[in-house]
Amino acid sequence: MSRKAHSADLGNLSGVTLERWKRNRAHQKNLEALETSFDVVSRSCKDSIRRSAEHEVAALTRTCALLLGATLEDRLMVIVSSSYFSEEAEGRVMRESNILDRWKQVLIEAFAARYGTEAAKVPGKLPYTAAAYFLGMNSVLDDWVKPLITVRNSLAHGQWIVAFNEERSAANHDRTKTIKAMTLWHIRLQKNLLDHLARLIFDLMATRYAFERDFDKHWANLRAAQARIEMDKSKEWEALLRRRQERGKKHRVRNFRKAVMSGQISLIYDV
Repeated sequence: MSRKAHSADLGNLSGVTLERWKRNRAHQKNLEALETSFDVVSRSCKDSIRRSAEHEVAALTRTCALLLGATLEDRLMVIVSSSYFSEEAEGRVMRESNILDRWKQVLIEAFAARYGTEAAKVPGKLPYTAAAYFLGMNSVLDDWVKPLITVRNSLAHGQWIVAFNEERSAANHDRTKTIKAMTLWHIRLQKNLLDHLARLIFDLMATRYAFERDFDKHWANLRAAQARIEMDKSKEWEALLRRRQERGKKHRVRNFRKAVMSGQISLIYDV
């Protein structure tokens, strides 16, 4: 069946329980659309940074954070509905009550399947090196995925200026501060970090040798993204974008003047 036929097939199944491969294809299409949206909004945000349009920057930065948070759910659904992930494991993942716990269960199920043990015995019954891999990847979920999910939830509930506690009875000052401090520079690096984590999970599930062989390379890239986030060069990056914008404007003005002086462009004024 062609890709176009797949799309048409999915579009005609509203309200119908989909076969597993069709669900996987639908989740992939959602993920692709979200990542395209992220790229579009990210480019618009960079343009606003160049022009020092502060209100636009704030709005577009928070939109990027919301989109990146949303991709976490679609990434998870693509994984658990894939042919590399058993239906029984998918059921256990989906019984978890929130996205973070589902991601944690994905790791447990994937390691259990790869190293031939029961999910309930991960990480305790994993080989030493495999257990170290598991703990490292699980720490990424706690340190980076959990905060992003929290911010996404606040933004999805309309809390773009002031964030509230779960009961909506009082302001959450820490979360409000986090939302206010977000920058496109940080969010793009977070996306890069999560891309490396997703690659590790894919290798864990789908490859015979690549997970162990390439783990150190992917982990080094992930840690490099983490280190860059912690260095916080966002202000320097934004200043660089503005300087390049200003140099570009001056360059265009010079070229225009040269073209006028050389006769390549004629200035005609109506009297």
